[in-house]
Amino acid sequence: METASTARRLIRRRATTGIAALAVATLALTACGGGSFGGGEGAGGSEDRAFRLGLVAPTTGVASLEGNSLVAGAELAIEAVNADGGVLGHPIEVFVVDDKSDAATSTQVTQQLIRQNDVDYVLGTIAGDTSVAAGSVAAEADVPFSTVVNGTVEFCSPHFWPFGASERMMVEDLIPSMIEQYGPRVGLVGNDYIFPRTYHSVASDIIAENGGEVVAEEYSPLGTADWQPVIGKLENADPDWILTAVVGGDAVSFMTQADQFGLLTDRGVTGTTSQQEFYGALGPILEGRTTVLQYSDQTPGAENEAFVEAYRAEHGDQGSISAIAATAYEAVRFIAAAVNEAGGYDADAISEQMSTIRLDGLLGDLGFREDNHYVSSDMVLVQIDEGGVYSTVEVLAPIDDTTARTCS
Repeated sequence: METASTARRLIRRRATTGIAALAVATLALTACGGGSFGGGEGAGGSEDRAFRLGLVAPTTGVASLEGNSLVAGAELAIEAVNADGGVLGHPIEVFVVDDKSDAATSTQVTQQLIRQNDVDYVLGTIAGDTSVAAGSVAAEADVPFSTVVNGTVEFCSPHFWPFGASERMMVEDLIPSMIEQYGPRVGLVGNDYIFPRTYHSVASDIIAENGGEVVAEEYSPLGTADWQPVIGKLENADPDWILTAVVGGDAVSFMTQADQFGLLTDRGVTGTTSQQEFYGALGPILEGRTTVLQYSDQTPGAENEAFVEAYRAEHGDQGSISAIAATAYEAVRFIAAAVNEAGGYDADAISEQMSTIRLDGLLGDLGFREDNHYVSSDMVLVQIDEGGVYSTVEVLAPIDDTTARTCS
């Protein structure tokens, strides 16, 4: 496992190594033979070469905040792994593609990664429908695939390993805390796609279990500019607090307008819009509020301090480091460990190791269930303080999500 000294060593070596070990490619719209589609070397081929990792991320468009965080965290981990000798004695070679938060584009660029670049593993993306699209292509080609964004992807396969927290992990400890602090009447708001509806479905059950009541549930399409109709409906329902599943640039639009129209006055609000990547745009609107995250850059410990130091040396001090960046960082380290344990790039051998490895790092004790492939990791109850400091209130024990789903 990478140690804190490794991350510090990475900073010192950056001037000489930089990202020279990386091969970041923008893929052409043509495809050549390879992988399971084309009869070339493909995934699981000779290990006398670099391990090829494909990153699918919305680096432009409505989810670009999250997408660029994913790439930044993954690339920093690749640098660290390569600086420590790489995978099976070879560097990780990475290919980055932009899926623009569009499922059709996700399908296309994932096919390109597999056909043209013969990647051994695909990591990405953000939205649920784009993750299903990329995952389906990877599954057809027998290439392992992982996501890092929170929430259940409505897809599973023997080679799918999602590192993001499940909906239950995100809300099981948060909801009782919010009901105790603000009251039992809850308003739900989100974008209109798979993740927000699943998030709210799980939340509704936990709200009822804790004596609460859902008094409003509103959804709006991705890219919504005018949230006033939704805000009006929430205001009329008079919730004690609001649980959000609004993502990307919409999170900023919703919270800004909700504050302007008085919806947040004397009301609690938490959920996806409280994530660290949004503080720069929302600032005082978030201050004093609490949420539960899979990661906080304020969690004490040498491992986290070294990661924060390395991340800011690369990207500058831009406020809090997002949980997506940290999860992507740990995902790459975890995948590298699985490949080393597998002794090769074969998909079956890698997946066999994914449910046996435990990694103690930025996300606490990180591992996977063998049956449903849900991740298990620490969660952190945080308070958002002035200046974008996400102070750790409590490190919560891992939640073992036993929700049944068929992945074999």
